[in-house]
Amino acid sequence: MNNTRQLLSLAAAVLLLSNQPGLAADDLETLAGKWSVKKTSEQGQDYTQTITIKKDKFVFQILGAEDRLVLHAEGDVKLDKLGPFDAVHFVNIRAGRSSSELQDVEDDHVSIYRLEGDTWTVLANFDKARERQKPSLDVYRRVQMLEPATLVIDEIEMADTPQSASWFLCLEATVGGVTQKYHVEGKGYDKNQVKIPVALELSKTSAGQKCSFKVQLDDVEEDVCGEDVDNRSTGEFTISDKGEQTFKPEDNWRYTVRWHLK
Repeated sequence: MNNTRQLLSLAAAVLLLSNQPGLAADDLETLAGKWSVKKTSEQGQDYTQTITIKKDKFVFQILGAEDRLVLHAEGDVKLDKLGPFDAVHFVNIRAGRSSSELQDVEDDHVSIYRLEGDTWTVLANFDKARERQKPSLDVYRRVQMLEPATLVIDEIEMADTPQSASWFLCLEATVGGVTQKYHVEGKGYDKNQVKIPVALELSKTSAGQKCSFKVQLDDVEEDVCGEDVDNRSTGEFTISDKGEQTFKPEDNWRYTVRWHLK
């Protein structure tokens, strides 16, 4: 805590004494990539801030619960010196609730920072007073970007179902806002213990992401993918290189979802 207070005091002093940019800082290539920090609001709500640097451009986002986008901002970024300190300038800023709802922001942000490997410590909002933006020390970590892969939901194994006659299946799976559906027209089942080869693919996914899904059963094929359905189960699993997870939405309904990444 003492180090934090010292950094805050030094930052405030430098920003008060330095009005003009000094010598150029290191190349922006050292900051290229995505950075993330988890924070807690005064109301006790957890949220995440991310900054993505690409050449001389930045994208800043605030994400709430379940990675819900709260704020999106973007603009130009440049580095220089304020006295002995490295400074980052965020200028020509446009911001809004999403990337499609941006408006010009008549304000530039100047922050003192220290970059050490995959840790980027940023002293923000010391350059001027801003409404609802208190000075803060944020320790960002570099986000290791994984190569995108394709999630394949291989099969659903029904151990038991609530259906007593022939039934049909409809599956919807969603990752990152993209949804794919599985339903084979005319394909019915008349027993409980059955493995259903799905081979449903969702591209541009990676290990650690959440896949949410909906499984529906009905003895009328025209109803099985609709809202008026006999049985509906929702769930989610964490994507991994290969895995399976069993769900039991009802006393007489149990099934296992199997998947892999390719």
